[in-house]
Amino acid sequence: MTDTSNRARHQLRNTETATHKFPVGAYVLHKVGALSRKETFRVTRLLPDGGAGFQYRIKGEQDGFERVVTESSLEAID
Repeated sequence: MTDTSNRARHQLRNTETATHKFPVGAYVLHKVGALSRKETFRVTRLLPDGGAGFQYRIKGEQDGFERVVTESSLEAID
C-alpha cells in the first residue's frame, strides 16, 4: 500500500464523523422500568459516546425527572 493511499484512507475516516440521531428538543420514546412500558421524553442535552454509543440527557413528560440514556434505548415518535 502506498503512502498516498494510506493518507487518503485516514482523511476519509476523519470526515465520516458520526452524529447523534436525535436533536435537542426532540420528543422520543424510552423504555422505563421492568415492565418495559414506553414513555415520552424530551431530549435536553447531547452527550458524548460513553463507550456504549451516543448518550442523551432526557426529561420525562409525565414525571419530570431527567435521565442519561444511550441512543440505542430511544425510539423516534412518528
